[in-house]
Amino acid sequence: MTASTQRRRSARGGFTAIEMLIVMAIIGVMAAAVMPRISRVVAEERIRKLQGAVATDLELAFALANREHKPVTITYSTSTQVLSVNDRATGTALKTRYLGQSTTFSTTAVTFSPSAGITIFPMGLSTASVTVTVSNGSFTRTVSMTRAGLVTKS
Repeated sequence: MTASTQRRRSARGGFTAIEMLIVMAIIGVMAAAVMPRISRVVAEERIRKLQGAVATDLELAFALANREHKPVTITYSTSTQVLSVNDRATGTALKTRYLGQSTTFSTTAVTFSPSAGITIFPMGLSTASVTVTVSNGSFTRTVSMTRAGLVTKS
């Protein structure tokens, strides 16, 4: 092989513009096919995070009643979409959480039962069991709490 033949082979390294366009088109088609699944996974993960946050708030309410030696109430306002833990005597908000549509949690529906709310007493019992259901389209998660404060997620 001559030196000029070797220089021509080494000078032709890399890709042509057409080859690069074909690769970019293939990547674009693959990304477009995967995007609906990714958005669904993100929506499901947001609801799971909200479910965990609600479960933590319910457990916190029991801990606050016990620590402060005062009854606390848990209520949910459908108009403001806020879950509140309040001191029963003064009405002071001890913890609030917005459960509506936001950048962190994207909910389409929230159900709180019993709708009137509950009171948790310092001795560790509440007036009723609680069920909170959060949804985002077809994906739904539930948090349940017994009168004794056992919180389960499903």
